[in-house]
Amino acid sequence: MITFAGETNAFTHRWMMVIVPRIVAAASLDATPFIYGIRHDAELRAGLTVTPTTSEALRLFLAHEADYALLPSSHYPDLTDAEIVTEYCIGSTARTGSALLVGNCLPQAARRILYDPASPTTAQLAAYLYKRHWRTAPEFESRTTLPSPEALDATTLCLLSDEEALLHGPNYAHQTDLGAEWRATTHQPFAYSLWIGHKENDKERTEQLQQALTYGLEHTYEALLDGGFTTRGYDAYGHLTCDIDYIYDNQKQQALRKFWDSGIKIAPRVNPG
Repeated sequence: MITFAGETNAFTHRWMMVIVPRIVAAASLDATPFIYGIRHDAELRAGLTVTPTTSEALRLFLAHEADYALLPSSHYPDLTDAEIVTEYCIGSTARTGSALLVGNCLPQAARRILYDPASPTTAQLAAYLYKRHWRTAPEFESRTTLPSPEALDATTLCLLSDEEALLHGPNYAHQTDLGAEWRATTHQPFAYSLWIGHKENDKERTEQLQQALTYGLEHTYEALLDGGFTTRGYDAYGHLTCDIDYIYDNQKQQALRKFWDSGIKIAPRVNPG
């Protein structure tokens, strides 16, 4: 069979058009509208992977097994061949509700901070606030489970993120919202997670992702219904529409630059138990 050049080019063009970008995001309450929007795009949903942890999402992105990823903002300075690709993030302008420091003492009195390794930005933000705002230096220790209020001594606080903060935060005597403290310290908003892509990604696909995310945010209540978040004992819709700010603007970019340029990192001590 004879194939003309024009026919080959047309075939190649059609073949390229069906390549589905690989998108990864960790399952979380705050990411629910984004995941919902991608799942409602007839093409993008085929390439979506929802992981149980942000560390798995990061692994897939670093291995080039994902073209786009929703990743903790604290990881971005260490990524190569990567760029921020959408106008959306998971952020806050002040109080966030889902990044809490809880326990039986005030932050200034804490000597030990228990944190979840799956929420690195929350831990690094706490470290920033301790150095620049409260000016103390507690030890940071990773945890695998959430201790009850009774299990925490008078100088130990625990970091809670996402749905864990909304569900369990009210059980503790003292709650400190890291978003509110960051705002009080810097007078800026904050971004906890960003949409990151490899630099060689197709711009049309990036725009398609942006549109899918917009759809998800415009259908936040439907996304919460679909995910079963409307019957869990807290106001999920109020949280996402009032506490979380999904727009990644110049103010958040400047705030993250301050955060990254500080060079403040946690020096975790592994809990042997």
